[in-house]
Amino acid sequence: LRVEYILVISLVILFGFIFMKQPNDIKSIESNSTKELYFKDLSLIGLSEKGVENRLISSSVIKYRDYFEFKDINATYKREHNLLANRAIYRDRLVSMEGNISLQRSDGFSFIADKLLFNIESKLLYAESDFQLDINGSSVSGKNLHYNLEREEVHADFIKAMLTF
Repeated sequence: LRVEYILVISLVILFGFIFMKQPNDIKSIESNSTKELYFKDLSLIGLSEKGVENRLISSSVIKYRDYFEFKDINATYKREHNLLANRAIYRDRLVSMEGNISLQRSDGFSFIADKLLFNIESKLLYAESDFQLDINGSSVSGKNLHYNLEREEVHADFIKAMLTF
């Protein structure tokens, strides 16, 4: 499975748990805050015949009028892929993650970045900060990773690679 697919699948699962069903729009009677809803220590799980298959944990989730903000994200997909990030914002079909983003698989694959942006509509993924990819003893690092899921095109700048065969 390609690195880009794992990353995108993890992001889709992460936000799929939260946004599959839209809550009813209930207007507050009196409020000076832009916060509409607040969850502390949120945990969402996806069950299958095997037990807990997918999991999303966040220390806090705040729904503002036009976006959601997540903090301290820990998402697991199919018990094999684990995604961690300090903060994420979901706004207008755009997912923005920042702070110690780490995607790890049970087979030793690891992807690390500081900022990540995923456009759900256009299926474009951007890691405009430095990134590091490790798998099977090989390592690839660089900047400005752009991945088009539709065309399966990957571009990056300043690539440094150490490949082990």
